[in-house]
Amino acid sequence: MITLKKKFSDSYNFLYNKKALVRVDINVPIANGKIEDDTRIKKILPTLKILLEKKASIILITHLGRPNGEWDENFSLKDLASEVSLIIGEEVYFEQKNISKIDSNYLDNIFKDHKIVLLENIRFYKEEEKNEIKFIKKISSFGDVFINECFSCCHRNHSSIAGIPSYLPSFPGKLLEEEILNLKNLILSSSTGKNIAVLGGAKISTKLKIIDFYAKNYSQVIIGGAMANTFLLALGNEIGESLQEKKMIKTARDLISIYGDKLLLPKDVVVTSKKDPSIVVTKTLSEIGKDHVIMDIGPQTRMHFYNEIIKAENLLWNGPLGYFEKKPFEAGTYFVLNAVKNNKNKNFFSVAGGGDTISLLKKGGFFDCFSFVSTGGGAFLEFIQRGNSLPGLNSLNN
Repeated sequence: MITLKKKFSDSYNFLYNKKALVRVDINVPIANGKIEDDTRIKKILPTLKILLEKKASIILITHLGRPNGEWDENFSLKDLASEVSLIIGEEVYFEQKNISKIDSNYLDNIFKDHKIVLLENIRFYKEEEKNEIKFIKKISSFGDVFINECFSCCHRNHSSIAGIPSYLPSFPGKLLEEEILNLKNLILSSSTGKNIAVLGGAKISTKLKIIDFYAKNYSQVIIGGAMANTFLLALGNEIGESLQEKKMIKTARDLISIYGDKLLLPKDVVVTSKKDPSIVVTKTLSEIGKDHVIMDIGPQTRMHFYNEIIKAENLLWNGPLGYFEKKPFEAGTYFVLNAVKNNKNKNFFSVAGGGDTISLLKKGGFFDCFSFVSTGGGAFLEFIQRGNSLPGLNSLNN
């Protein structure tokens, strides 16, 4: 398992009156020009405040969406700068110029009147995802020191993640340190006691290795969301018109054969009808009809999952157990989340993250019930699965 050789505090001697390149993740949901969930921005505030205290000039690098290496107005950061300014409490200057037209002297002039500069979406440049050396050198020339505060992208071999540390003194940010510390604690503690992984979401194909890893290393794996439908189908159950992956039925059957009772699946479900979506009823597995669409776990399943989690010593939670975006199908997930809130085990350690998990927890009021909530996205699960080989972390140690 990887151990960072440097700390954020090691950067302090490099910061005074210097330009700090800071790779962050403010890939946040936006509607009508307004940020819907500012969790990721608030999480980087401690790092930014220390950099400002050390008299560093800050150059923020981030991405938004997946513009595929091309300029796309829908993914521009121009409307984000003012919102970020309000959250940070410091004016953020948005620099929309192409990186090729920016140099260190140009930035020095901006820093005469501003403390923080936000560059345009780094994924507008195809060189970013190619980890292209000329592009890396250009970005690196903007700063004197590099801070990686983007754990969520550390599994990607991109220029602004894995490339810059080859050209600048580089250090982890405070949040990145916290992410690694808490996830390592979860991994190390999972070898003892009752440990449970809750995996929701739509597709087995995107989480196959993750399911296999947790089933192999944890006491139990609770499987929910549309992903569970494919498992139910593999067991010979009717799932009607519910979302599923036919190509993954054999894989699901193999996982059940290997891990058996370690995989906890729904025993009953809440369904609607494709012909009449206003119908919302609970069905046992044997009662599911050809016209039904599974939307949530049923009362019996909720109680079963609750009773297991309430006894857990270690818990990892990733994703919803039902179609939580639409009422009343958030009920199953929220019922089970109450087990996290009510777990009285003095050694209980819980970590949540990945996918829609943050918005799920905030919407239901369960964010503060977890020992730690990761902003890691895909890197969250990748680190637990293979924490010794994430490009962004390895580059900091080189």
